[in-house]
Amino acid sequence: MGILLEILGLIITFTMLMEALQRLGINVGWLNPLSFFRRRAWKKKISTPPLYTLEHPVDVVAVLALATVQTAGVVTVQQKTGVQALLSQHLSLSETEAGNLLVASAHMLRNRALDVGELPAVLGPSAARFTDYHQQTLRTIMRAAATLEPPMNRAQKELIDGVAAFFEKKKAADSPWSSAT
Repeated sequence: MGILLEILGLIITFTMLMEALQRLGINVGWLNPLSFFRRRAWKKKISTPPLYTLEHPVDVVAVLALATVQTAGVVTVQQKTGVQALLSQHLSLSETEAGNLLVASAHMLRNRALDVGELPAVLGPSAARFTDYHQQTLRTIMRAAATLEPPMNRAQKELIDGVAAFFEKKKAADSPWSSAT
């Protein structure tokens, strides 16, 4: 009983000390473990570029289609309209929706070529939502975007192969262990 009273007294003393420090203007909010974890999660969320947080396959397809075109250099008007037509055709979007998706993708890429090493970060959050149909559509759109201005260059081929390798690796990791008999 005595130990319990001592622990209760320490808690009350500590609480009163924190209140007194707060009245003096000393910030003691960092001592709260719940707010610490909440602040840490919020900091991680806002410091991650939006390109690496795409969760819907349609958004990822649009970004990768535009990235495929951007690896060839400056994107021309014909390439933009070609990518917009590909998005409309394969994703069943209206021209307005495809145009808005293209503008959002261009904003996320910020006029720079997407590196093959960034593919796991871009595809990672949405990889679980990609069905086989989505993967096939992504590859089809990327190949068509690469051939808007033929011939396909080495960087475009590496990007398309990188996407295929990512999904193959994911499929291998998701498959159950098989025993060799």
